[in-house]
Amino acid sequence: MFELSTSARVRPAPIDCRTRLLLDPYLCVGPGSEIHADTLFAIAQHSAALGVTLCVERQAWLEAARDPDVVRRRVDLSRFEPIVKLDPLQLPTARDAGALFVPARSETDIADLKLLGALHARVADILIALDGRIHGLAAQAGFSSRVLTPADALHWLERLGGGAETVVLSELDPRRVVADGPLSDLVHHECEPFDPYLRDRLAAGRGRVLACFAGKEPLAIGVIESDPADDHVEIVALAAREAARGSRVFEPIVAAALAIARRRGVAVEALLPPHEEVVLRLLEELGFTREGLDPHGRARLCRAAEPLVPRRTGEASVWVLPLDVRAHDLLLPELAGAPQAQLFAVGAEARPQTLGSSLRKQILLPTGPNQPETGDLLLVLHGRAARRPASSSLTCVGRVERVTQCDQLEDILARNAARPGYSLSEIQSRLEQGPVLVVDAILLGRLERFLPLSWLKDQSVMASAPRVPRKLAADAWGRLNPRLLLA
Repeated sequence: MFELSTSARVRPAPIDCRTRLLLDPYLCVGPGSEIHADTLFAIAQHSAALGVTLCVERQAWLEAARDPDVVRRRVDLSRFEPIVKLDPLQLPTARDAGALFVPARSETDIADLKLLGALHARVADILIALDGRIHGLAAQAGFSSRVLTPADALHWLERLGGGAETVVLSELDPRRVVADGPLSDLVHHECEPFDPYLRDRLAAGRGRVLACFAGKEPLAIGVIESDPADDHVEIVALAAREAARGSRVFEPIVAAALAIARRRGVAVEALLPPHEEVVLRLLEELGFTREGLDPHGRARLCRAAEPLVPRRTGEASVWVLPLDVRAHDLLLPELAGAPQAQLFAVGAEARPQTLGSSLRKQILLPTGPNQPETGDLLLVLHGRAARRPASSSLTCVGRVERVTQCDQLEDILARNAARPGYSLSEIQSRLEQGPVLVVDAILLGRLERFLPLSWLKDQSVMASAPRVPRKLAADAWGRLNPRLLLA
């Protein structure tokens, strides 16, 4: 059984991970930067503890420190130390700027292109920025996985350190949301300007409200509306607190919306403010396509209806991926020891909340002669465990998006940042055993009914539980496919 191992060695000082995080100085000194100060301070401390280099451009940092407005607001830049000052960053060549980004026509263009050019030239491995324009240009150039919001960067560093606060996804009564409190403020400031009737609909109890919490603190909400006569489900609001914006809090809400739509066999539409570039880019990475603006000026994105039974495309192979209990819990925290129940079910089996989980997953495997390829299906097999409903059973289905062989720590970290899950000691332990296969996948869904290994044996799908990823034969897939009904 494939396991996530933990290094038992204790290091007196952090190793040099040879990974550079480049910080957009605007996050530290721009108007409203006080909101991010605690997050950036924590990023600096975690980076130093892990041996990850947090850096800024020296010239931009010194200019910011002398700016009259920054001095007037008494912004203490020393708070973010230790931080490495880099030599002046270079603009991309005119050819690269035209092919990958945009021509530099203003001071804003120059500042943004210097940051993105550092990624292109590998001066830096990951950029921390919240500006939607930077995220949009990065996606245009194929760098979207290497540009993180401050909240996502901190979450990744906490995961590398071996711990991170759990995000809980809850469904709330719409009337509770419009009562006084943080959620009401979030609706007022982030949603109502583009949907002035949203508060009235919530007050009338219309729609389904999903909220992400860290402890008792609400971080993000999504409002889902549908009509039994319509052929789609709408995400009419998706917003997060300024300091929490990122994939960590948005993906669980989108995943729940997709699960709701899949059970009805309908498409999903999202109506969001066009300036929310970070959220719009995330939805595009999750399979949504932009289809213009609605009458209120909101960007309209659509995702086609999903089949309840996953399909194999073209010549794609199907793999069974065995995971021990710990590895399975890291990959799918919402299924960690939980009884099999419909997401947000009603009745005796209902769970008032479920652990939030992202759709985009990353799995580290040892390299071998046979390995999954882009487009292949992954069937996750939960390892044997006492008193676990999912013990020795298939639990979910994913599709491989990318497979990369890495033998350097910095290469894995650069790919792992957008899909955190492993600790630094676990990644190092894997590399000590040889090159690592980094498998990026998107979760299609969990199974409505877990399929036990005993049934797989009876149907001649598998003769025994595999210890490494195993490719299924075409006839075995034919017997198994009709039973892979997604929840």
